[in-house]
Amino acid sequence: MAVISIACSSCGTSLKLPDLSLVGKRVKCPNCGIRFILTMPPVRDAEPEEVPLQLADSPAAVGAPMIGTSPRWVPDLPVAILAETPVIQSSPVRGLVGHDCLPSDPKPETLATLFTIPGAAADSEAALGSVIDRVKGRRKKKSRNVPLVACVISFLIAAVGGCIWFFTASSGSSPSQIGIKPNADYQETVADRAASNDDAKALSPTSGELIPVDYLPFTPQILCHIHPAEFWKEDRNTGEFQAMLSTLGMWLKEQIETRTRYKPDEISELTFAVNFGPRMSAPDVAAVVRLKLPQTEQEFMQRFKGRIYADPKVELYEAPDFSYMIIDKQTFAVAPSNMSESLAMSLKDPALVSPDMEPLIRESDRDRHLSLLFDLKIVDSHREDAFTSQLQTIADKFLFWFGEDVQTVSWSMHLEPNVFMETLLHQTQASTPVKLQRFTQGKLSHLADEILSGVRMMRPATVGSRGIIGRFPAMMKAFEIGTTTHIDPAGVRLITLLPQHAAANLAAGAMLTWNQSLLTNFADDSHLTKTDMTKVPDKIADRLQLKMLIDFRATPLQEALGYIGDSIKTEISIDGDALKAAGFTQNMSQTYNLGNVTALKAIDTIFTKYAGERDPMALVVDETGKKLVFMTVSKAKADGLTTFKTKE
Repeated sequence: MAVISIACSSCGTSLKLPDLSLVGKRVKCPNCGIRFILTMPPVRDAEPEEVPLQLADSPAAVGAPMIGTSPRWVPDLPVAILAETPVIQSSPVRGLVGHDCLPSDPKPETLATLFTIPGAAADSEAALGSVIDRVKGRRKKKSRNVPLVACVISFLIAAVGGCIWFFTASSGSSPSQIGIKPNADYQETVADRAASNDDAKALSPTSGELIPVDYLPFTPQILCHIHPAEFWKEDRNTGEFQAMLSTLGMWLKEQIETRTRYKPDEISELTFAVNFGPRMSAPDVAAVVRLKLPQTEQEFMQRFKGRIYADPKVELYEAPDFSYMIIDKQTFAVAPSNMSESLAMSLKDPALVSPDMEPLIRESDRDRHLSLLFDLKIVDSHREDAFTSQLQTIADKFLFWFGEDVQTVSWSMHLEPNVFMETLLHQTQASTPVKLQRFTQGKLSHLADEILSGVRMMRPATVGSRGIIGRFPAMMKAFEIGTTTHIDPAGVRLITLLPQHAAANLAAGAMLTWNQSLLTNFADDSHLTKTDMTKVPDKIADRLQLKMLIDFRATPLQEALGYIGDSIKTEISIDGDALKAAGFTQNMSQTYNLGNVTALKAIDTIFTKYAGERDPMALVVDETGKKLVFMTVSKAKADGLTTFKTKE
């Protein structure tokens, strides 16, 4: 039987087949290594059989199996017949060549040259021998550990490739493109927090530059920036505020005049800085003064009365108590006399701000009437040096009130057109802004109760002091109501908005309560009377008879009712739809100074104000649900509810 010559479908190399039994099967070219299926000749009608069969790459010698990557025995003809079968060599032709195209004088060859390349018959046996040697060599090196090593290498390649693909894809693809679905609720929450913080910052009545910290001879741990000329000007509001500051205002005015040699109304801006230094030593205090009017050299010399510093490049006067360095005709710096050298060096190399204080400086506004920035942890560690023994108890309560989550604090105030306060609390590394916000809100909600428990222990000597101190817890409740908290990228922002006259009231209440606390023995409760109720009655109707201090100043209705509910420890529910249908809003302003009255009296006062409306307000007492429900008369009738009489 004549051997058929075919051509590789990929490289065109001429290959030889012993017969047509391999047609339709998959074979591998020994030259290029590409596998392909032998097709039927054009003269045949039958469709090729698709058999996923791998054919040996090269035949072995007669009497031995054919050697390849997947050797197998193909017994199409007996071995003896195959060994004697002549093979006809022809030129390469793509596809299967017909018998009529074969040469008439074929040259017989052995099976060892089967599937050889035409024109290279002399080298076919050597090539086949090298293939066999390579296969045998691979088989000799193969061991039981090869599959494990191959798996490890494959895993490493896959891991490295996967990492490269991931970082390449993530650098130029959005989360949705790489199959990660973003958390829409979380993104909305973050956006709401940012918008709320931006709205809070927009409420600021000033938009000045940052508080300057130049010309300070040390790193400030407490920084106070004040506009003395604004505080001590001849104005009704500021005059009342100065008077209510009492001893604190007098002490501050005295300190300014002693250190700067100028009166407060002559100073436009004053920056005080404190550095505690080593433990058990007095803190250092320095200041930078910016005057309202320029001064001559003779005026400075008359004020400071000190000898000139040795360095002629620095205009510095050393007085017995303080050293003064002239910056320009309206600006000078002052420090203790033993810090002349450091003060002179600050002219070219100002002290650096600590990393914890730097974020507060970036958020500061030098146009605010008063700003106070301090590192809470440092002040806490030096409170024995910063406060007198008489103030230690109050200082401890003040510092402990902030808890362990606060690292630095910035508080600023502006008195015009209304009282504006901004407090920035920057958390420690162990906390988060969200955690700090929850902590602060909880502290504010209990602030009035904590002050009330202390006020009950006080026994002021005069009737006027007793009245103001007694109202101070209510003032702090109004302070809480007027304060909103917002999450800042570095902590928590608190914004407080109060009427203009509230500044004097808060100053008076705070100073009188502070002074009285220094005279009060909080461990002695023998003077407390039985009227100081510590247990809330079970019935809601009885709780309405509890007394409280009512002093509402343009307080929204919702907040006023909330204050009453908090005071008697009772839930307040407002039917907003019913009030809206009657023309009421929950933001209606309430202004009442009733003094110490029952909760029922406070509610009746509010109802009386709107008694002439077409659908007045009504109170429903829900003893089962332990709450008070505020609605209208028509809504209560429609729901079949009985209203509670507010007239005593």
